[in-house]
Amino acid sequence: MRHAAQLTLLAAALALPAAAEAQSSGIGLGLGAGANVPTADYGDAAKVGLVLNGFVEVRTGSPIGIRGSLLWSRSDMDNPLIRSTGGITLPDNPDYNLTGQVDLIGASADLTLGPTQGAFRPYLVGGVGVYHRRVSQDIDGAIDEFRDLAQNDTDIGYSGGVGIRIALGALKLYTEARYYSVATEPERTNFVPVVIGVAF
Repeated sequence: MRHAAQLTLLAAALALPAAAEAQSSGIGLGLGAGANVPTADYGDAAKVGLVLNGFVEVRTGSPIGIRGSLLWSRSDMDNPLIRSTGGITLPDNPDYNLTGQVDLIGASADLTLGPTQGAFRPYLVGGVGVYHRRVSQDIDGAIDEFRDLAQNDTDIGYSGGVGIRIALGALKLYTEARYYSVATEPERTNFVPVVIGVAF
């Protein structure tokens, strides 16, 4: 009986690493929401807005993971983003009454790097994607060429940031902040979404 109990304990000990590896590998899903903080020139025109993101992740059982991510954001505007149209440049005028919003939607291929075990799991994340930006802008008091304008751009962008996961059984909470830079013209669109979400 004693030898049988020892063999059982040994088998259980050998099985634990395999079980842990199985739990840290496979397909994962995540969904988050938070604030999108515009920066640089884009920050001069757009306000802090709402952002939603989601991802499908291939968990390899190693510190490196592979993601496919989606992002959507909407921000109101403080200052014009469209300053030239039809060869006409918008004159500077602090008395303009501006209304408008910016919608961003994008998809990216990402890599993550971080531990696969433990209750608290910090990680790095970054990737390259394609992003569509739509600007809807109206300036009351401007000439007709700058009334009810819309501009659409689709460009390549990159991102990089940090996050942390908190494991609660099969459910994981995460928070993440990433810097994005999209090659719009004449100025790049730079922003930092800060999100909180759940992963499965």
